[in-house]
Amino acid sequence: MDKHKSTFALFFGTRDVFPDSLIAAARRESAAALEKLGHRVLMLDENATKAGAVQSPQEGMKYAAFLAANKGKYDGVIIILPNFGDENGAVAALQDVDVPVLILAYPDELNKMGPAVRRDGFCGKFSIMDVFCQYGIKFTALKPHTVAVGSKAFVENIDYFDRVCRVVKGVRRMKVGSVGARHAV
Repeated sequence: MDKHKSTFALFFGTRDVFPDSLIAAARRESAAALEKLGHRVLMLDENATKAGAVQSPQEGMKYAAFLAANKGKYDGVIIILPNFGDENGAVAALQDVDVPVLILAYPDELNKMGPAVRRDGFCGKFSIMDVFCQYGIKFTALKPHTVAVGSKAFVENIDYFDRVCRVVKGVRRMKVGSVGARHAV
């Protein structure tokens, strides 16, 4: 099995009611934190959609095209929710993905609850998980429910997800056989 750390395609979910500054900060923070941990990252160009995030099914299709163009270059997709992301855009983007998907949500900050700075990633993560279940899109969600990028919990979640991606990649072409007596059931 490849001992190198996984390469992740990063997906940023949002809605148009949230400020673009939250996405811009999340793109910088998450890429830097993952690279510091030894991972390579692929991100949709920030000019491909508003702020480089997905907030509609049309932008989700752009992200799906980005994944198709980079097929084989990433081992997993990390959905990063700096705020309440658009479920339909996420479905359009990831319904055909064939690598593990991790959903991470930023925590709210109690002193930043006004309309210009509120995140609400907590509820947004529930919503995307619910819709993914309805569509049969497989994903990984770890504890705690929200994590600050760069925190100890973030590092632990990324380490776990890296191992998931490496196992999936390692067994993708595995063939299993059975030798010996056949038992009637």
